[in-house]
Amino acid sequence: MGIKTFTTIVATITPKNTNNYCADYSRVYGAASQFCLERRLFEDGLSKSKLNTELQQKFGINKRQANSVIAEIDGKISSAKEGRKRHIKTIEGQLKSVSKYLKTWAKRFKDYKKAKKAKKFKQSYIKDACAIRYNPCRMTELQTAKQRIHQKKRRQYVLEQKLEHLKNSPLEVNLGNLGSQFTFVGSKGETSGNQICQLDNEGNLKIRVPRCLESQYGSHLIIPGVAFKYGQQHLDAALTIGQALTYRFYYKDFSWYCAISTDVPEVPTQSKFGNGAIGIDLNPSVIGWIYIDADGNFKDSGQFKINLHSKNSNQVEAILADIAAQLVLLAETYECPIVLEDLDFSAQKQQLRERGKKYSRMLSGFAFSKWEEVLQRRCINRGIDLIKVNPAYTSLQGLTKYMGMYGLSSDTAAALVVARRGIRTSSFKRFSDRLPHKYIKLIPSNQAYLGGSRKHSWSHWNELRRELSGVRRHNYYTSVNSAPVVNLQRSESSDNALRRKPKGTSGSR
Repeated sequence: MGIKTFTTIVATITPKNTNNYCADYSRVYGAASQFCLERRLFEDGLSKSKLNTELQQKFGINKRQANSVIAEIDGKISSAKEGRKRHIKTIEGQLKSVSKYLKTWAKRFKDYKKAKKAKKFKQSYIKDACAIRYNPCRMTELQTAKQRIHQKKRRQYVLEQKLEHLKNSPLEVNLGNLGSQFTFVGSKGETSGNQICQLDNEGNLKIRVPRCLESQYGSHLIIPGVAFKYGQQHLDAALTIGQALTYRFYYKDFSWYCAISTDVPEVPTQSKFGNGAIGIDLNPSVIGWIYIDADGNFKDSGQFKINLHSKNSNQVEAILADIAAQLVLLAETYECPIVLEDLDFSAQKQQLRERGKKYSRMLSGFAFSKWEEVLQRRCINRGIDLIKVNPAYTSLQGLTKYMGMYGLSSDTAAALVVARRGIRTSSFKRFSDRLPHKYIKLIPSNQAYLGGSRKHSWSHWNELRRELSGVRRHNYYTSVNSAPVVNLQRSESSDNALRRKPKGTSGSR
């Protein structure tokens, strides 16, 4: 079961007194929410029953309406606490990045001072430490280093003050527009899933009016003709079996909207690993996908070009939703699950100021969290399993093992590794993670690797990553003539020449 929310507009189908009631009750609800928040934050040990009684007596609402206020305020307080934790973690990560930056530039500053002194005595012995090289701002390297250290220390001070203030200040909770929204929280044991707001099968919405407004609107208010364009069948099913329904009314664009949240049954799963898997590799400018069978063999692949630069959040979501729909359609055609990398860029985004404009622009537009959310929502609606795997060395394995073998691009080759890893973690099939034989000689621990090292295979992939850090990707297409393989063959031939015995010598003593 999963919670879904369905929304409809009620302004064009309701009489005038309904709009007036929504406006009046939203003000009462806002005042009760503000009072409840203050009591929750500044009085420890306050019981829920006592707070409920206070809300009933002070604002003239019944017990169920007070429960709705308390439930929403408790949720907002919990959300604010989690947000503060994330904020503190972000600032601590930024401070760590600034400290690393200062350490690097302090060393450069020291080298530049030595270079300036060495040039004075015509003994310039420090590599890449010219102290009189000019930059576009007409400053020497020494002056540039001094300015950067100064500016970064100022930022370090600001971040330290922010962190101290955030840890010592009281919790701040945003209640939104208090006079333009209210909520009725339902329960499974209540009639029609909610005792104070009930929707019947004919589309009539019956609302229990609080005591403070009974003189104006009576004990109940009925809104006729309430229908939902999407999800009406789920709401009818929830009313039939008596599931809990939570109603939220909010004012937007000069109209009142009603949103109903309830549990809906999950769509039956139609994907099986016996039919293979679709692997996805997300990059800032392209999304590569590949389909493999249950044995890990390549069958089909493709790419989706994306350009999220200078797009607002709605445009980004629309672009990613279109691509997600096509990928899920492929998964439905092949009746197989989708495998995705479990990525987290929160640590990298804390270092944007110290990594340069190009890196910051690329990472800021890398909407992985939104992509994951859109794809997961689509998969749930269509009954497709979405598997997340560890992203370690997927790009490197794709480059060295599959890109030249199948003539794939780097992103689709990485998607092939992702798909095979998904099948391996979700079934009994085992696929090798060993290094290709032609690259074993490149790693320092090659003898231990050939002799059956006890280390995890990823430790050897890490060594290979360091050795191949300067190789361009297009070299892997022709791996026979690629630079690392050619150098490896040369070193092997020279080793064999050294081990070869001179002519005329006997093989035995």
